[in-house]
Amino acid sequence: MLQRLRLSRLAGRVAASHCIPGLVASAHGGRPRPAVYASTVPARSGLKSERRGPASRRARYVPTSAVAASEAPEASNEPSTSAPSTIYSRPDLYEVAFSYRDFKAEVKFLQEVYKQHNKHQLSSVLELGCGPARHLAGLARGGVAKVVGLDLSPDMLGHARKSLSKQGGKAAEVELVQGDMSDFDLPHKSFDMVMCLLGTFSHLLDTDQAISSFRSAAAHLRPGGILLLEMAHPGDLFDGTLIIGESGKEVWELPQENGDKVFVEWGAEFDNFDPVTQIIFRTVTINVLRGDDVVDSVEEVVPYRCAAMNASGPGRT
Repeated sequence: MLQRLRLSRLAGRVAASHCIPGLVASAHGGRPRPAVYASTVPARSGLKSERRGPASRRARYVPTSAVAASEAPEASNEPSTSAPSTIYSRPDLYEVAFSYRDFKAEVKFLQEVYKQHNKHQLSSVLELGCGPARHLAGLARGGVAKVVGLDLSPDMLGHARKSLSKQGGKAAEVELVQGDMSDFDLPHKSFDMVMCLLGTFSHLLDTDQAISSFRSAAAHLRPGGILLLEMAHPGDLFDGTLIIGESGKEVWELPQENGDKVFVEWGAEFDNFDPVTQIIFRTVTINVLRGDDVVDSVEEVVPYRCAAMNASGPGRT
């Protein structure tokens, strides 16, 4: 099996990172296969903040081709200077790709995890890398008074704001902030729970970034608050499951109301993995099919760090 591993050629290789202690593992379904790690923060736990740098509504895809021709930009002979499209600059496709998830059940799970570690009701939540903010909307509707989402992508935040405004009610009261989850400083410093879902924490590619993010999270949690991470289980990577042959690819299809189908391929057969840096380069492709024709698509190679975390702690939730 090892002979078939293709190691990525990175300019600089660093020593393998240390495991991160003090986390409580929890099994949790979904695609890609995640695990949830939660950790309570004791009274000012010694982490010092160092400032450095689907029971739920299913998302509906509106194809780009639906835009009236009169609204399309005029053709130009000049080369394009715009940034290439990525899965995060296409929040419409991204939200549809993950609309298979049961957000209502997942919001209930988040509330139950918090109850296992605290006696009083969950009243404030900060989500790092909130994306379309589907979980935050559910928590707000479920009675959480202060709900804040932080994301680096202005496209994601713009999409989330429109969606929350359209939903109205408590969902419209969700606060959204642009920022880097590896180093952030918000006015509110006593959240009951800080969470990072959908494997988003894996975008932090080195140990310094991860430590900085933990410090920032600790600075924004009240004593006894919960830090909750949803990440792919490292065992699936290190035993070769996610990078050997066709088993390294997750594929799913999402029929749309207008008859289109959104076809998602998460990973490819020869995605590169560097066991030293623990970084895997995942090929992500989202295609919109109308009959046999592809009417819209986005493809990107996304680097993720699959850090092996130590699931020690007071118990499994």
